[in-house]
Amino acid sequence: MPLLLCALPAQAQPRIGVGLDLFTENSHLTGEQAINLSRRDESFDYGSTSILSATLSMTVPAPIAPERVRLGGGVRLFGNYGTENEGKLFGLGLLNQAFVSGEYGLPVADRTEALVGLRGGLSLLLPGREFSDEIDRLQDDGVSVWSVPRVGWLLGLSLGARRRMSEKIFLRADLAGQFEKLYLFSTSQKIDGIQFDKNWDTFGLRLGLTLGAEFSL
Repeated sequence: MPLLLCALPAQAQPRIGVGLDLFTENSHLTGEQAINLSRRDESFDYGSTSILSATLSMTVPAPIAPERVRLGGGVRLFGNYGTENEGKLFGLGLLNQAFVSGEYGLPVADRTEALVGLRGGLSLLLPGREFSDEIDRLQDDGVSVWSVPRVGWLLGLSLGARRRMSEKIFLRADLAGQFEKLYLFSTSQKIDGIQFDKNWDTFGLRLGLTLGAEFSL
């Protein structure tokens, strides 16, 4: 981020944003394990065991309509991310997101703007807890699965408001919806003449409220 700031022209007026996200989630894990002709469905619906995340972002005015449109990017940190389904917990690990974003601001009152924004990017899951245990179990059985981070994608839309509190400080609130997909397992191999297949991925909708602040540099 310091290198990016140095590369910006003086008139770019970058802003650093911080936010606390309160969210709810409705997701589905699609999973199947097959040994030869025997197949086991491991799918289930779930909600997240956590309800808070934190966002750090930076935006600059767009070359076109700089008074209304801002472009930028950021990261969103969820910490320990896990599922809860019918009272059963399944920890997946540390979930983080990196995204690019764009937003349009329309003045609606003195020092206040209505905002509409879009974001898209990548998700990165560092395996942990029960998910890491499942990876270890498969490796012990001779399955070629790696303990590397899992990746996915995200796409979201937000509606909100921003109020200028001083020349360099802004407060904002946003309601957001976001789709996210994570790829957990995709393996097919023969082990001692036995065909083994395992496929897991998640897809879900996350709805939330973000309260945050922006600081002009």
